Amino acid sequence: MADKPEKRSPAVGSPEETARREKRYNVPDACQQYIKLRVKRGDEFVPAILGNFSRNGILFESPVQFSQGEHTACTISISLVLSHEISFDIEVRYCYTDQVSHITGASIDTISDEIWFDAFVEVYDLIVLRQGSV
Repeated sequence: MADKPEKRSPAVGSPEETARREKRYNVPDACQQYIKLRVKRGDEFVPAILGNFSRNGILFESPVQFSQGEHTACTISISLVLSHEISFDIEVRYCYTDQVSHITGASIDTISDEIWFDAFVEVYDLIVLRQGSV
């Protein structure tokens, strides 16, 4: 009997992954100024641009490259309302070069504060609604 082929998880952000899990929140360019993401590289945090996120995954653009399977920490905050940062750990699923930056998709391993994450989602929704009404 032949071995079954290994089933791979869909890429973070792919249509298969998005349909299978909870809602993925895209971050419009107009909202980038309010949302601050920093990703740990070595002993320091580097700024990154948040592309989209959900409770299970994140897509971001950064000046540094990450390796598939690498584990690291992130912090996210909204500069408009919250002074509280949300920390979470990620595992890199993929990273590719796009001109001079790197696009990284990762799964979220742990979130430091689930309540603050939920509050972040609510504030994010308000920012997007405000941007749409201007």
